[in-house]
Amino acid sequence: MEMVYRYDKPIAYYVSTTAQEVNYLRQTYGFPIFTAVVETIRAMEMSYRHYSRLQEIRSAEQTPTYEVDRKAVRKIINHAQSEQRDLLLSESMQVLGHYGIPTAAGVTAATMQEARAAAEQMGYPVAIKVISEQISHKSDVGGVQLNLRNGPAVEEAFEDMLLRIHQFYPEVKIDGVLVQPMVTGGQELILGGRQDPNFGPVVLIGLGGIFVEVFEEVALRVAPITHLEAFEMIDELRGAPILKGARGHKPSDIGAVVEALLRLSQLLIDFPEIRELDINPLRVFQENNGCRALDARIMIQPSNDTQPPVP
Repeated sequence: MEMVYRYDKPIAYYVSTTAQEVNYLRQTYGFPIFTAVVETIRAMEMSYRHYSRLQEIRSAEQTPTYEVDRKAVRKIINHAQSEQRDLLLSESMQVLGHYGIPTAAGVTAATMQEARAAAEQMGYPVAIKVISEQISHKSDVGGVQLNLRNGPAVEEAFEDMLLRIHQFYPEVKIDGVLVQPMVTGGQELILGGRQDPNFGPVVLIGLGGIFVEVFEEVALRVAPITHLEAFEMIDELRGAPILKGARGHKPSDIGAVVEALLRLSQLLIDFPEIRELDINPLRVFQENNGCRALDARIMIQPSNDTQPPVP
């Protein structure tokens, strides 16, 4: 700590010792402690990028601020905190919508009859996804059914889904399903964010779909981010040429992805109690055709009754 005060420079401490001693050091000293060299270097790189960017922002480009419905989001988060849970799928999608991030419009249904009625109103084919605070990864438990083309298929999928889930998790509480129109075409991306204990809110992007296992990478920035940073994040991905039209792919709507990143950054700044957020996938279409979030998960900090009122 003496070095920090003397030279006014950030430090990161790398140690190779027992987990018990690492926990002691982290609780005792007020600076980052790492157990892997790569993590240490990456943390310092992020710190450098962050403070360099802050200087650039002060002298040049400003972080954009969008008109959003903060009151609606505050109401959703407060309700979830009052029940001591994370946001449900339907609530997570609503939060994105209130912050101007395009979503695949969905309808919640508690019964197979309601699911069928919703599907017939929006038109086939549809997808249904289980809604439960106890299920984070829906696909792993059979909680996602796609490309349902008629009423009987919706009812059968609804019944089979709930039966399968209850076989594995007899005590699970299911709040219904989200019925969505099938969205096809375009490229899949993963957008997300989290509250880092050292850097605060961090925004990330990566390629989704079949490219997840191929590239296995994400680009990160500390929020708030600028237009330039959002473009840089996309350019850093090894799969960026695919989005720009390489190998026979038509160019994707990069501008729509940039705006989604900026709006996500603003959401994380406005609501620090969001500890983790995943949009998987964000489907981005050809140029000038935008993008849509098809699924989302938002995890929040428990309420401590210190949240400021929304102006």
